[in-house]
Parts: sequence; structure tokens; C-alpha cells
Amino acid sequence: MGTAAKQGDPVTGTDVHIILVPTPGGPVPTPTPMPFNGTITGSCSPNVLVQNMPAATVGSIAMNSPPHVPTGGPFQVPPTNQGVVAMGSATVLINGKPAARSGDPVNTCNDPAPAPTGVIGGASTVVVGG
Repeated sequence: MGTAAKQGDPVTGTDVHIILVPTPGGPVPTPTPMPFNGTITGSCSPNVLVQNMPAATVGSIAMNSPPHVPTGGPFQVPPTNQGVVAMGSATVLINGKPAARSGDPVNTCNDPAPAPTGVIGGASTVVVGG
């Protein structure tokens, strides 16, 4: 059980991106941890509000800000700086999708593939079960 997530709630985590560090023998792919500090910005409910903001559901989008910046070389694959709510309530649906809650995981822009390294933060006055 947690509080309902909504547009504007924070998403935090640590992504790992591959930086191509230049060396005399050629670039060396180097896994580099980077903070994901985003906000839920899109794909929220069009008609269910939590504290006057659209309710977040599985599939809602978070954008990282500021975007990841490579240090020591270019990215192997440029990050999307985007996260997608991966899990929500098993018992409460909003527009047919599981309601997202504080503490639920978010798949953020890791390399080579998105991974559930982000977590929804924030709090509301609405409690969502299961």
C-alpha cells in the first residue's frame, strides 16, 4: 500500500550508461553510473485527478532533468533520459491500468536496455492499496 502517484511527482534512481573512453588503443567501453532525477510528466490519466493533478499509472512517463552528460568520452548509445512506470497496484485500476504509487519502480534509461532502477517519490493524501 502506498500513496497515489501523480503528474509532477519525482522519480529518482541511478542509471548505468556506457561511455567510450578514448585510449591510444581505441575507445574503451566503460560502464558509468549517472543519477536519474526526473519528474512524472506524461501519459497520466486524462480524467482521474490526485490533488488536482492527473493520476499516474503503469506506463506513465518521467523525464530526467538535467539530462545525462557524458564525461571522459561520448556515450556508446545516447540516453533517452526517459523513464516508464513499470509496476503499480494489483487491485486498483485507473482507466484500465494499475494505479502508480510512491515507491513503485520505474524503468529508466540504462544501457544496454531500460531497467527498473528508478523509484517514484513524493506523497499525496490518497492511499492506494495492493
